[in-house]
Amino acid sequence: MKAKIIGYGVSGKAAESFLAARQIETVVVADAEEVVPLDYDFCVLSPGVPLAKVKTEDVPVVAEVELPFYLDKNIKPRCVIAVTGTNGKTTVVKQITQMCQTAGKAVVMCGNVGVPVSRVAEQLNDHIAVIEVSSFMLEQTQILRPQIAVLTNITSDHLDRHQTMAEYVRCKQQIVANQKRGDILIVNWDDANARAVGQAVAKTRVTKVIWYSTSEPVTGYYVRKGQIYERLGWRTRSLFAATDLGGMPHTLSNALAVVAVGRRLGVPLSAIKTATRYREQEHRIALVADQQGVAYYDDSKATNMAATIAATQAFQLPVCLILCGLTKGQDYHELFSALPATVQSIIVFGACQETVTAVAREVGFKAVYPVPDLTAAVAKAASIAPRPGVVLFSPAGSSFDQFHDYAARGNAFQTAVRNLVMVTPQC
Repeated sequence: MKAKIIGYGVSGKAAESFLAARQIETVVVADAEEVVPLDYDFCVLSPGVPLAKVKTEDVPVVAEVELPFYLDKNIKPRCVIAVTGTNGKTTVVKQITQMCQTAGKAVVMCGNVGVPVSRVAEQLNDHIAVIEVSSFMLEQTQILRPQIAVLTNITSDHLDRHQTMAEYVRCKQQIVANQKRGDILIVNWDDANARAVGQAVAKTRVTKVIWYSTSEPVTGYYVRKGQIYERLGWRTRSLFAATDLGGMPHTLSNALAVVAVGRRLGVPLSAIKTATRYREQEHRIALVADQQGVAYYDDSKATNMAATIAATQAFQLPVCLILCGLTKGQDYHELFSALPATVQSIIVFGACQETVTAVAREVGFKAVYPVPDLTAAVAKAASIAPRPGVVLFSPAGSSFDQFHDYAARGNAFQTAVRNLVMVTPQC
């Protein structure tokens, strides 16, 4: 057999190793515009390559995320759990994995979380496969069938690739395309777009939809009077106190998704609570320093507006918000319309600076300060932040205009803050 791999990043290299181990001849290209001729048996597509750009002469196109299942019918996980959503999917995947490990279940975590499925293919047999799937992956999938699918939310993101919100939603809904009767979709009732997808899926009467909500009683899992409840069928029961999980509203929402998965798998409540208990995540509303009444928080992982809005809602004190990064086709009117009143000023640099400044002027938000770079942003924030108050670095854009990734960006923010703290005397 002969295969062409299109895209040679982490996924492409993992696919190459997987195919080489099976003595399949591979040719690797980085140019998606190249036509794949009929003398290839199939081509493997990395997530970063849009499906629309691939040109073939009736050669099957296989997404890397489903390559092992396409090529080796003997690879049979005990259960496939696929998690998608604009925000929260990595947290949910990691917590599901920890929950299974705590319960003594054989589990493999892979996908968009940083471990290509091809790399761990040999470990999947008789294991629970927990796969984080992005919209880029779902755009390409044809055979992926999760017995348990999770949809955390759908908010404006990656429109530079998908072009329209409708297409982005369609890609997310692809997670249930191959499900069969008895499979389930666990979906966030509190998110309007996710709810619409769940309601459409429920009408098919193939996939069973289980809801979760932090605000309303639903058929599934919800919070009421400080307790997490389960309501499936006619029976409602309290599982444990929501305060056991701690954290913030968005972390509680993520935890409910994990609770729903755990209950479906028959995991003990003790293992569910252990996995979902709130822990501060690196670059996600992480306190860096508290200097002269101003608390500096690193939320560099917020690469879209929904994540930034959630972060701003976590504070009661006045907030000086720092934005930056690539816009990814987002409409910043949505950001300004959803910001809480606690956000009193915005500092912006990077690729989104012109757009943010223009929208702020249009909507009448006057306290917007363009600066040349991150160091200048931290210095400006220190000079204007109310005391007591918060400086929140929550970019609402991807990092690739100026940084390798969100972690590098967050580390740079932390360095800038610590350098500032070192030269600023305490009152």
